Amino acid sequence: MDKAKIKEFLTDPPKMIAHLEGIYGNKFEFHEDFVPEFMEQISRSGSEQKLIKQLLKRLAAIIALGNVDYGPKWLEHLKTYGNMYSLHLDADSKNYRLLFSKTENGKLFLHVFYEKEGKTASSYAKHVPIAIERRDN
Repeated sequence: MDKAKIKEFLTDPPKMIAHLEGIYGNKFEFHEDFVPEFMEQISRSGSEQKLIKQLLKRLAAIIALGNVDYGPKWLEHLKTYGNMYSLHLDADSKNYRLLFSKTENGKLFLHVFYEKEGKTASSYAKHVPIAIERRDN
C-alpha cells in the first residue's frame, strides 16, 4: 500500500472501512468510533504505513487461523473479560492494542489504545470497559 493511500485513509476514515470491507467482506465489523479512533492514534506515530500494513496482514492471519482463542503472541484472549480479545500492533517501540469481540457475524472491532511500556494491567483495566460498552450498545 502506497503512502498516498495511507494519507487518504488518515483523512477519510470511511474510505478505510470501505477498503477493509472490500478485502475481508463480512469477516470483520468495526464500531463507528473504531476506525476514526484508530486513524487518530496512528497518525501521531510516525509509522502509519507500517501499522496499516501490519493490521492488514494480521486481519488476513486471523481469517486463516479461524479460531482466535489460541494463536500467535500478537493475538491475545483477555480471559478475565470473557469475549474480549486484543490484537497487538507494534512499530518503532510503539504498542497499540485493538480490542475486539467475536460475534455471530465475525469479529467486531471496538476500541484502540496506545499501550505504554510496562503498563499492561492498568491499560487494559482502563480501556476494556470502553470496548464492552460499545459492544453492548
